[in-house]
Amino acid sequence: MQINLQNLGTLECSTPALSTCFDIVSQWSDNQSRSAMGRLCAMAICLCADDARLPKQRHLVNTADYGSKCLDALLGAGVPVGQILECGMTCITVMAAALPSADEVDETENFTEQPEQDD
Repeated sequence: MQINLQNLGTLECSTPALSTCFDIVSQWSDNQSRSAMGRLCAMAICLCADDARLPKQRHLVNTADYGSKCLDALLGAGVPVGQILECGMTCITVMAAALPSADEVDETENFTEQPEQDD
């Protein structure tokens, strides 16, 4: 996947670790404030984009601080807020799709070996 950010150009993106995907996806909500959504989208971009100009963090411990760093980096580079929200939601959607669904978990369980039974 690629995203195009004003002043930063086209960036190659990859899906971060599943635990990180879970952290980001679980923070998303329809009723969050615009500032919270901006920080979440900025984090998603920085976590997915393969670009050394953006702050990276291996594990999300303090999301408020990391979200602020990401938002500062993107806004400081001249990326418009609307583009941060749009590209961030694209990244969050990719992260959500990477997480196993309940159906996939059930399907995996169906393929586990059954215990041997005596005849």
